[in-house]
Amino acid sequence: MGKVNQVTVFTVEPYKDVSHQKFDFELIFGMPFKATRYINIFLLPKIIKLIKQHQSDAVFFDQPWFGWMIPFIRLFTGKKVFIRSNNIEYLRFKSMDKQWWPLMYMYEKFTYKVSNLVIFVSEAEQQKAIYEFDLNPEHTLHTPYGIPQLQKPELSANARQKLGELHSILPGEKIILFFATMSYRPNYEAVEFIISQIYPKLKETATSPFKILICGKNLPANIIEKLKDKPEIIYAGFVAEIELYIDGADVMINPILSGGGVKTKAIDTLGRSQVVISTRTGAEGIDPAVCGSNLIICENNNWSAFVKAINNQLHLNRPVIPQSFYDTYSWPHIIENLMQKLEKY
Repeated sequence: MGKVNQVTVFTVEPYKDVSHQKFDFELIFGMPFKATRYINIFLLPKIIKLIKQHQSDAVFFDQPWFGWMIPFIRLFTGKKVFIRSNNIEYLRFKSMDKQWWPLMYMYEKFTYKVSNLVIFVSEAEQQKAIYEFDLNPEHTLHTPYGIPQLQKPELSANARQKLGELHSILPGEKIILFFATMSYRPNYEAVEFIISQIYPKLKETATSPFKILICGKNLPANIIEKLKDKPEIIYAGFVAEIELYIDGADVMINPILSGGGVKTKAIDTLGRSQVVISTRTGAEGIDPAVCGSNLIICENNNWSAFVKAINNQLHLNRPVIPQSFYDTYSWPHIIENLMQKLEKY
């Protein structure tokens, strides 16, 4: 948005130095990186003052956490407030068996009701929210999660060879990739599915030697312990250049069964023209029609079909994802469409 509008972003203090970065927007670090920021009433007058100083035309919230501010901002500034929903939070917490999900439902419903417009990252989430929260469809909008590429990017040079050197993977061994932030329950549960369901079936059926490469920080220690007697599974922890891993792998898997919203790692992987084999839940919010042969969806818990899809793909050349994928998911196209739609509001 900053490339086509004058944008000011009010956000939390960074966890690492970003002063050397060049942004297309003004960046204000106005909150400490603490959970108490969500209930800090002293932020409200600060934000209202900034809105007036910058003569803002509209205010965007990312996610519902600061939704309690919205009625006050509308009252004291007269500005329209839009909120972008990356996923329906109460359903995400419900799927994770959090007992307080009904409170989240009430708060999320309140937040969406008091906004001028709610922007969803998938049509499925949009329709679900309209039903769950009794929203006026005219006050909702679908805008997908975006990637920077306008077309297939140039892939990392010698990616497969580099991964082999980094992790002692032999030239003839196939590389099956999974990456995520492992402190998040749906993601570390996916690792447990890899260990208990996918790995044993691959051992029985694979016709080529393979390595399963798992990337992402903070995998629980008890799960790491389960990997010790499984030489075909490599836990790489945090990796600085995930693009190298996406480009060098033979396939990326996404065995997610819980959590909500669009799984951004799947879109990021597809954006590099890699093949993603996913559960139905892991592919929610992604339009298969623009993914060609690069997105393979298996029904939840059908691990035999999932492993069969992996084995099939390991013996095929990697397809090239259609240009229609980039026309749908590239940020420049998304923002162009979004700005046209926002003129109505």
